[in-house]
Amino acid sequence: MNTRLQNARRAKGLTQEKMAKMLGYPSKSGYSMIETGRKTPLLPVALQIAKIVGEEVEDLFPNIIFNIFV
Repeated sequence: MNTRLQNARRAKGLTQEKMAKMLGYPSKSGYSMIETGRKTPLLPVALQIAKIVGEEVEDLFPNIIFNIFV
């Protein structure tokens, strides 16, 4: 579970459904899988999520940046 992401989303007053819509997902399940840690977003999606919730992508998804260089 990505509690930092969940807390940041909630602090902005956004539901998972609203986040999914903002990211272009047809339903909330695609976004929900990211928030629960069952799916790692591609870097462009992670950057978009970070921008929406006003957090640094490195703080929300520390493993993504690492995986780029491996």
